[in-house]
Amino acid sequence: MKRTIPPLLTAAALAAGCGTVSTSASSGGGEDAVTVESCGRDVTVDGVPERVVSMHPSLTELLVQLGVGDRVVAQAQDALGEPSPELAAEVDAITSISADVPPTREDLLAQSPDFVISGTEYEFSAEQGFAGYEDLEKAGAPAYVATAGCIDRRSEGAVADTFTDLENLGRIFGVEDRASELVTQAEQDLAEIEEIIGDDDPVRAVQVYVEGGKLYAIGGAVEIDVLRLGGGENLFAGDSRFDDFFAAEVNPEVVVDLQPDAFVFAVNDAAHEEQTRAYLEQTLADTPAVRNGLLVAVDNTYVQPGTLSAITGARIVAEALHG
Repeated sequence: MKRTIPPLLTAAALAAGCGTVSTSASSGGGEDAVTVESCGRDVTVDGVPERVVSMHPSLTELLVQLGVGDRVVAQAQDALGEPSPELAAEVDAITSISADVPPTREDLLAQSPDFVISGTEYEFSAEQGFAGYEDLEKAGAPAYVATAGCIDRRSEGAVADTFTDLENLGRIFGVEDRASELVTQAEQDLAEIEEIIGDDDPVRAVQVYVEGGKLYAIGGAVEIDVLRLGGGENLFAGDSRFDDFFAAEVNPEVVVDLQPDAFVFAVNDAAHEEQTRAYLEQTLADTPAVRNGLLVAVDNTYVQPGTLSAITGARIVAEALHG
């Protein structure tokens, strides 16, 4: 199925004020209820969720890593990235209710979820035909959004925001110890990446996304934090075209003028990577990055809000730029 919205840009409509997301907070709560904060809302979960729907494969991975993958009855947008190899069997075994766009309101509610987790708030845009917060609340399915994917934080989102999500999800699913273990391991993994970079200066880089023959530059969000952690310098830092949103379509000449030493780009699969490399090599040939072949592909799953796989993305970047 042809994707109609580039996965890196799915919150664009909301950021521009073109979508409708209900901001009603979950209410109620019995003795076993857990309340956490998500994008300015108090989300209350009564008991440990049994029928979870994950709105992106990166979130599915996080739930599997927490040891609660057996509670995920369905996932969405699973064509927007390849699962991490060590998690692929468990992730691929989960039913998909949409390939590369969020599920419709009807398809999501048909799963009878009691908890829904998403990487961004876009997936709850009622105006787009998706189930909004109010729809899910009425159905008894609290909605949680990854911290780095909240509308008011999307452009500044960081890999470490996932530590907040792990704390919250640990409480919701009653797996606090496992959540703490994952944070400790993640911190160790980040320290190893720092060792790869060592005393090297950051490599002058531009992060891009190519879709449908169009070139998008990335100026912020988790994507750029992955670049930073991997020892890259974002050449679009401070550029006003990213004041309102973390990504923007740009003319190739804008990128050529920056003369980046490296390109980092997200891909959905092997075919998308091949197409992107061909585009960069043909369109941005007059850059040191292309001349020196420093084109670094990172799976789309590795640059999403709310995933520990972003650390794998940072390692890929660090090894390519500094290894």
